[in-house]
Amino acid sequence: MALAGHQQGRTVEAYRWFERNRGACGASGLHAEEFDIAQRQLRGNLPQAFVHALLLEAAARLGE
Repeated sequence: MALAGHQQGRTVEAYRWFERNRGACGASGLHAEEFDIAQRQLRGNLPQAFVHALLLEAAARLGE
């Protein structure tokens, strides 16, 4: 969503989505596959490629 908002010229919205996603990582700094809304806990495996690659791409584009 951060990348989509940035591409559409909605800079403030893009930064908000980026910070929301960045803040959703666990104590180890990794994102899980699922998030349990009721218990507010990360669930599932910790993928090391796609989510983190997009987070880095969003950071780079928003930092330009």
